Amino acid sequence: MKKRIIYLAVILMSTSTIISAQFSAGIRVGGNLNNVSLPSVIDLIAPNVQYLPGVNVGLTGEYAVNDQFSVLSEVNYQEKGFRIRERMDVNLLNINIPLGVRVDTKVRYLDLPVMAKYAFGNGVVKAYIAAGPQVSYALNGRIKTKADFLVDFNVTNIPINFSAVNYQRFDFAGVVAAGVDFPTGNGKIFFDARYSQGLSDSFKLPVIDLNIKNHGFGFGIGYKMAL
Repeated sequence: MKKRIIYLAVILMSTSTIISAQFSAGIRVGGNLNNVSLPSVIDLIAPNVQYLPGVNVGLTGEYAVNDQFSVLSEVNYQEKGFRIRERMDVNLLNINIPLGVRVDTKVRYLDLPVMAKYAFGNGVVKAYIAAGPQVSYALNGRIKTKADFLVDFNVTNIPINFSAVNYQRFDFAGVVAAGVDFPTGNGKIFFDARYSQGLSDSFKLPVIDLNIKNHGFGFGIGYKMAL
């Protein structure tokens, strides 16, 4: 009986050690460039839709199945949106003076991606690719209008009323990523780049399907260690 208890204790301790060695967690920070896909009707009205820069920061967790395959799950705060810019020259006393208007629509999201990761390479530095779904929830957002006439100055800065504009707080997307990680100290430093493509419309209007979806590029650096 005592031997069985000892054997069981050894098995439990070994299993606990294996599980803890397979799971790692850390933080990730970076930047991104985001835009939206627009239907042809809106594209004719606002042709200069550009990428909007933003920041992202979050927590990352990784469960390793083996040396090559693992599952990544994250909780990220990320800024998304798009920029519309119109510019023209005004002739004043035979001098062309640039006049422009910029409208930034920025929405702050809580992203929850889950990706399957495949690592390759025999050296200390390992490269990897990952892909999977992502669920996002819009926390808040603002629309800023800025005029450019010799110098930039703000015109409006208003919060987005999600109910009034039928903005969809939940967003579903697909994410692909590629990066490298290498050991340092008790953990690993990693660099990655990723692309996300929205699968659901950001706006929902009765009868009309605008087909406006988020998409963007991101990059980041992070640190993780085994728990």
